[in-house]
Amino acid sequence: MKSLFRPVAVGLCAAALVTACATQPGSDTLTLNERDYFERPGVNVLAFANPPGGLFFDAKTSGVEIIHHGERTATNGDVRLLPTPEQWDGMGQLVERRVIRDSQRVETQLAYPEHDFEYTVVTEAQGDKVLMRVLLDEPLPAALEGKAGLNMEFVPAAYFGKGYLADGVAGTFPRHPAGPMIVKDGLTESTPFAQGQHLVLAPEDPKRTVSIRNLRDERELMLYDGRNKAQNGWYVVRSLLPAGESGVVAEWELDINGIPGWTRDPVISYSQLGYHPAQNKRAIIELDANAQPEGSARLLRVKDSGDTEVVKQGTPETWGDYLRYQYLTFDFSDVTEPGLYQLAYGDQTTLPFPIDDKVHENTWQLTLDVFFPVQMDHMKVREAYRVWHGASHLDDALQAPPNYEHFDLFAHDENTDTDFEPFEHIPGLNYGGWYDAGDYDIRTQSQYFTVQHLVHTWEQFGIDRDNTTVLQDKRYAEIHRPDGKSDILQQIEHGTLALIAQHRAIGHAIPGIVASHLYQYPHLGDGSTKTDNKVYDPALDPHADERGVGEMYEPSTIDPT
Repeated sequence: MKSLFRPVAVGLCAAALVTACATQPGSDTLTLNERDYFERPGVNVLAFANPPGGLFFDAKTSGVEIIHHGERTATNGDVRLLPTPEQWDGMGQLVERRVIRDSQRVETQLAYPEHDFEYTVVTEAQGDKVLMRVLLDEPLPAALEGKAGLNMEFVPAAYFGKGYLADGVAGTFPRHPAGPMIVKDGLTESTPFAQGQHLVLAPEDPKRTVSIRNLRDERELMLYDGRNKAQNGWYVVRSLLPAGESGVVAEWELDINGIPGWTRDPVISYSQLGYHPAQNKRAIIELDANAQPEGSARLLRVKDSGDTEVVKQGTPETWGDYLRYQYLTFDFSDVTEPGLYQLAYGDQTTLPFPIDDKVHENTWQLTLDVFFPVQMDHMKVREAYRVWHGASHLDDALQAPPNYEHFDLFAHDENTDTDFEPFEHIPGLNYGGWYDAGDYDIRTQSQYFTVQHLVHTWEQFGIDRDNTTVLQDKRYAEIHRPDGKSDILQQIEHGTLALIAQHRAIGHAIPGIVASHLYQYPHLGDGSTKTDNKVYDPALDPHADERGVGEMYEPSTIDPT
């Protein structure tokens, strides 16, 4: 397989949801339940319920995690090698997870094979608290001394502006990343903005209060702001593992506040778009596992005056339990009169939605009017007073070297399958195409899939909508400005230009074009500012002789000139 590399793209990571269950109302004891996680009212603690790793190591879906009054607020309680790890920084691999219910603990054995380093994380319930321990059979490898530490990450949005106490010294969590940075081993690192043997997070907010006590006196807890390194960084609590020791080398006591008798508010799931009068209409009501179902659900019709009237009321049907929740359903298919409605259950009321026979007529237009133009690569895109981005990636693309595996999963063997030399510029690829869903790559499979569906839409539905100006010769698009041409046909042309360019330049399709340098890949700004938009000249690259394309250079290690 072959890939072409360009100095452009942005990396976003996705976080997966994890789930938990329920405990007995009124119980203050943390219990390891039949679904193998710890629980008491308002508090769930998961211990490696999801295996670590995956495509990227900052997914924030593994290690020891906290679901605190219905919100997942902490994750990745594990041994990491940096204070605030990023997407490509190392993560331990799961070896074995053992649930020992009689002892109310979970033992998780992990390893960093590349460092010949194995360890065990023990998560144990002790009354209403959680103990986290790191056990080593052998002391840390010398290369990891001063690097390996026990980390836990806390989502910033849950703690913005809230207080903390570090051994009694007060502070507030920063809303914006700030604080001194250092350069260590050629990498920039955050420095802690608080530290001590005992950290209390959000002591003033009972829904978010977490007390972390370090039970090993020689190792302080350090509080970092991971957003200094990456926009998707979280607040990190960390303590270093000691050198030259085995056995228990780290031990934290977590006291996670739970409001007695707390249950999560009901959530009413419905079509926010609305309903056609003839379609089935069923709301799904999600309840805390400990909640007692209310007597009835209600469908309200909104009058011109703003008042509401109940047009249907009834006891929801029990659907059953799934993971942390119980579910009910409320069917109102027999209501067909057009109008504006709301659903109510207990003290929860939804936003308004219509019932109307034209409810589906205006659902897709924003995709064509806004999403597609904004995603157009190699174009300047404007909307009224806003410029979404300039004409980007005009310096596409270089031939990737043989026997190369890229950090973004592109790879090929010794056969580059083109007539171009490694790192040679391939002309004619800087046309058409759309940015990838989460970054600025040109992924060929996405391009032809999209073109195909646009063609089918045109042929089957004959949608002749004009709300966008597209000028290919000027590399310019303007949203909400008609130009007398079908927008779907113009988008088909834009995708086809990128596909046909590959055949003209190389003779066949390629997997795609992706940023060659990691320090460019996670760029989150205007795509046109990722590069100088000039064809690559190795004579001007200060790293051309000392690195292979795609090595993990940080911006701090690059001479800006």
